[in-house]
Amino acid sequence: MTVTELRPEGGETYAEGLARAEQASAEAEAQRIRNEQDRRRAELADAKAEAKAQKDIQAALDEAADEKRRRDDARRAESARRARAEKSAALWKRSALTIAIVCIVVSLPLQIMAFWDPSAWFLVAAPFVLEGVAWALLMGAQAAIDDERPSWHYRAGALLQALVAAGINYAHGSAEYGMATGIGGALCSVIGPVIWDLHEHGRIAKRDGRKPRSVRRAEVKAARSEAKRVKAVNALRAAADETVWQRAVDLSGFLGETGPSDATYRRAWTEVHGAEVGQTAVQIAHTRAVKRAVRLAQNGPLKDEKAQVDSQMEPEGESFPRAPKKPGTDGRKKNGGTPPKRTPGTKYSALARSQMSAEQKRSSSDQTATVWPSLTHACTDSTGEL
Repeated sequence: MTVTELRPEGGETYAEGLARAEQASAEAEAQRIRNEQDRRRAELADAKAEAKAQKDIQAALDEAADEKRRRDDARRAESARRARAEKSAALWKRSALTIAIVCIVVSLPLQIMAFWDPSAWFLVAAPFVLEGVAWALLMGAQAAIDDERPSWHYRAGALLQALVAAGINYAHGSAEYGMATGIGGALCSVIGPVIWDLHEHGRIAKRDGRKPRSVRRAEVKAARSEAKRVKAVNALRAAADETVWQRAVDLSGFLGETGPSDATYRRAWTEVHGAEVGQTAVQIAHTRAVKRAVRLAQNGPLKDEKAQVDSQMEPEGESFPRAPKKPGTDGRKKNGGTPPKRTPGTKYSALARSQMSAEQKRSSSDQTATVWPSLTHACTDSTGEL
C-alpha cells in the first residue's frame, strides 16, 4: 500500500484530499475571475451611466443657456422697441405742439384785428376767449384721458369752438386781405386743435389697447371666410345624411349652440350610426370584406380561418345525406324548424375534430393521386421509361 492510499480512520486518502483541495482552489479561482468580471462590468455600467448623466446634464445646461439667450434677446428686442416707441411718441408730441403754437400765432392776431374797435376796446379779449376755450377743452380731454374717464365731449366742444374761430377768421381775412388770407386764417384756427386731438386720440387707443384698423379688417375678413366655410360644410353634411344632421341640430339647440359644432356633429353621428364620423355598419362590413379579399389574394387563407371549415360546406353539385325531415322541422327533434346556431368561439368536440382531420387527409390524398399520374406521363419518354 502506497502513501497516497493510506486512509485515516473515518477520513479520506491523501490523494482525495489533494484532489478536493485542487478542486476547491479551481473553484475559488473561477469565482475570483467571475467576481472580477462582475466588477469590471459594474464599473463599465457605472462609467456608461455617468457618461450618460454627464451628457444629459450638458444637454440640460445647453438648453438652459439657449433659453436664457432667447429670453435675453427677446428682452433686448422689447427694450429697443419700447425705446423707439417712446422716442417716436415724444417726437410726435413735440411736433403737434409746435404746429399748434404756430397756428395760434397766425389765427390769434387775425382775430384780434377782426374784433379791434377803439370805441369798444374791451372786445380785444374775445379772440383770447374763442381760441382759449378750444384749447381749454383739449386740456380737459387730456386730463380725462389720464384719469381714464370719457373724453369725447371735451374733444367735440373743442372742435366746435375751433370751427367758430375759423369762420370769423375766414370772414374777416377774406374781406380785408383777400381769399387766401381768409382761408389760411380759418385753417390755422382748425388745424392746431385737430392736430393736438389726433395726438390725444393715439393716447386713448394705446390706453384701451385698440388694435390697428388693418388688423381689425383682417380679422373681419377671416371671420367672414370662416363663416362661409362653416356654411358650406353644414350644407354638405345636411345633404350627406339628413338623419344625422337633424340630430346634430337638435343637440345644438339643447346645448345652447347657435349651430352644430364639430363636436356636436360627431356626437350625433355616433348616436345614429354607433361608429366614428364617416363610418357606418355597411361601410365597415365592406371594408372588412375588401381587406379579407386582398389578404386571401396575397397570402392565402387568413390566420384565423381553419381549413376544417371546408368540411362543413357542401361540395358544388352535391349534398350531404340527411335524415328525412319531419314537417315543420329540419330533421332534428324539438327544434321548432329552426336549426341551432353555433356560438362563435365554441370548440369542436373530439369526435368532430377527428372526423374533420380524416376528411382533410382524404382530400389531400385524392389530390395527390390525381396529380401523380399526370406527372408520371409527362416524365416518361417514348420508350416508356422514366
